[in-house]
Amino acid sequence: MQSPKFSQKSSQLRRLVAPKRLSDLWKSQIRDKMRKQIVPDAVEFLDFHFDIKKRTAQIEALVCGGNYLPSPILRLTMEKSKGLCRQISLPDPSDALILQILSNRLWAAISPQAPTDTAFFAPQDQPFAKKNIVDQEDEWGYGPIESWLDFQKEILKFSKNRKYIVVTDIANYYDFIIHQYLRSIISEYTTEKEHSLDLLLFILDAMLWRPDYMPNFGIGLPQMDLDAPRLLAHTHLFEIDALFANDPDADYARYMDDIDFGVDTLAKAKSVLRDLDLALQTRNLRVNSGKTQILTAQQAVSHFKVEENLFLDRLIGRLELHKTNPIRVGFYGRLAVKLLRSSRARARFSTGNGSKIIKRLLSIIKGTRTPIPDDIFRWLLVEHPGLRKELFSAWSKSGITKNQIDRLIEFLRSGEAIDDMVFILSINSMTHARFGRRFNNSLFSNLRLSLKGGEASMLYSRLLLVSRFDSFSLLWSEISNTHTIWSRHKFLSRQVAGFAPLFFNTSLWDKYAALVRRWSGDEGMSVFEFHEGLRSDPTTVKAVRAFLKASNPSSGTEISHAKALMVLSVVQNDKLDKLQRAQLVGSHAVMMSDSYYQPIFSAALSSMK
Repeated sequence: MQSPKFSQKSSQLRRLVAPKRLSDLWKSQIRDKMRKQIVPDAVEFLDFHFDIKKRTAQIEALVCGGNYLPSPILRLTMEKSKGLCRQISLPDPSDALILQILSNRLWAAISPQAPTDTAFFAPQDQPFAKKNIVDQEDEWGYGPIESWLDFQKEILKFSKNRKYIVVTDIANYYDFIIHQYLRSIISEYTTEKEHSLDLLLFILDAMLWRPDYMPNFGIGLPQMDLDAPRLLAHTHLFEIDALFANDPDADYARYMDDIDFGVDTLAKAKSVLRDLDLALQTRNLRVNSGKTQILTAQQAVSHFKVEENLFLDRLIGRLELHKTNPIRVGFYGRLAVKLLRSSRARARFSTGNGSKIIKRLLSIIKGTRTPIPDDIFRWLLVEHPGLRKELFSAWSKSGITKNQIDRLIEFLRSGEAIDDMVFILSINSMTHARFGRRFNNSLFSNLRLSLKGGEASMLYSRLLLVSRFDSFSLLWSEISNTHTIWSRHKFLSRQVAGFAPLFFNTSLWDKYAALVRRWSGDEGMSVFEFHEGLRSDPTTVKAVRAFLKASNPSSGTEISHAKALMVLSVVQNDKLDKLQRAQLVGSHAVMMSDSYYQPIFSAALSSMK
């Protein structure tokens, strides 16, 4: 039951979540963001895309009718270091749309009110977000690389003009933000209507971890690859910005919760840290004492790896200049590997912003498709959990060796692999890699046995591995034996339904189709019916042809596994001209050079009617 005032709020909300606005936002921002999320969707949410008018109309009806409830989210753990994990939340597309439209509106109202221009933040989808040749991102994935680089430039000014640099951040920042305080601070900097803030905090609050039926205390923001929680976290520190922005004896810069000062005396360094910590305590936050340092100007140069960054800037510039020369490209890639090996031997990047340098080197290795030596692979895998995302991304494009898979199996079985993401990222990277020759079946069997367990992340990884490298019969066995698990999770149900083209022309099709229809739910059936449309409806194929023909340069096979399966559905559509289907497969020459994809597609092409 709604309050008598809701009818007034509803009319205002209707303008905010109008289907046309939501549809435009989906096409311009959210669709691409959802496609690139850490856990790939079975059809890259194309079913949502084609049904966008109906979906947005449903969102409007639920929100404006007072019946909207956020969907259960996929929650995963990602190790930071020493077994400590960050929780990553992956929202439903409908919730992502509402969050983003509220975030955009709030950003437009808040950004002109910022107390200082040295608190760096920008939404990821701002037009000035830079995309550079080696696909760099900021240190934490918070936003455009430009904001991060501007933050670094500001700090370098400190080292030139001040004797000491204070480096600090906030302990467990996202986890301890109190919603009541957050709302008070935001209200000071915006005239946004109350109902918008109500809805925004309502969604984010519903996405917080609440285990064991524990009550809601209104504390914390979920961490996800959307701007809404980042914007709130950024604005929450505006009063800290205002406190230090006009201090003539201290230079101040902030990037999210990473806060730095430039000062001339140790006394001033200690006083700004004291004032910062006391000010944060009034909002239930504290300075992270373990990461706080007072550096001399010379130490700051080493901490921020100024010389190393300048060298990499020049290296990337040369790489851009000679990008059409394979000999030079190969040389620069090998140089990046050499620098990684040297850094390991001398522990050169174990302090300060060293991890940022390693990330940049891995980006160069990925961009040049340079093989990663086995010892470097194991070193980064085991000793640098915060770099695994970049490691696996580079690994997928640089070439995967048997020894590296053996090292991965060894690590996964060691008990030291304690988070969800190491399983998901490693298997995803393998499904996107190109294999010029087939490995012994026992290798992937051993890897599959390392993915035991009933957790959703483990089952996801196991199903993905089998669908890419093993037999249809084994895939069916995994699906049929685990239906009571995957049917409870929307993303897993969608994944299982996405394997339809692998079963279309096999003796297992009837059993598989019956199982999916019974257990996969509405979202699983949406994927299943989408594949059925690709297999039987020329109109559906026409609508996605351009998308399916486009390559994915970030993948080793230049096609995602989800898209490859969609292409396989189209190949089996006997209502299309044979030549059209053959040409679609021919547009993915790299995929067809993969020793696991090639026999599947060759068999499908040879059986075309």
